[in-house]
Amino acid sequence: MKIIIYLIIQLTLIKAEDYFLSFDFSSKNYILKSYNFNCSKSMIKNNNNEVFLFKFSTDYKKINDVCKYEQNRIVKFLLKYKFHISSNDIKQNNYLNSRIKGVFLPQRFDIIIKNGFVKFYLKE
Repeated sequence: MKIIIYLIIQLTLIKAEDYFLSFDFSSKNYILKSYNFNCSKSMIKNNNNEVFLFKFSTDYKKINDVCKYEQNRIVKFLLKYKFHISSNDIKQNNYLNSRIKGVFLPQRFDIIIKNGFVKFYLKE
């Protein structure tokens, strides 16, 4: 029984082409810095509508390599899309400590590498 469940999970992973992308970012000296970048393959394929977001040239042939080495480029394009901002101010003695945090919540993408370009399609 365990073998059958394992095979089913492996087959769904092989057929999946969708990826989830998410990251956090903060501002220091008016410069946005991203962290906790996550690019993970989805367990099941989603056949929802695709909306083209952006493309750029790359030398990498695998999606995992693109996500790992091109994080800054991906974040730069995704910041133009949709993200959530939260802030809090804390008064301590005679100064005000202000913190602003932004989050790009997980979104489902179809990522295609073809002819030296990587294309990102948002699944809606």
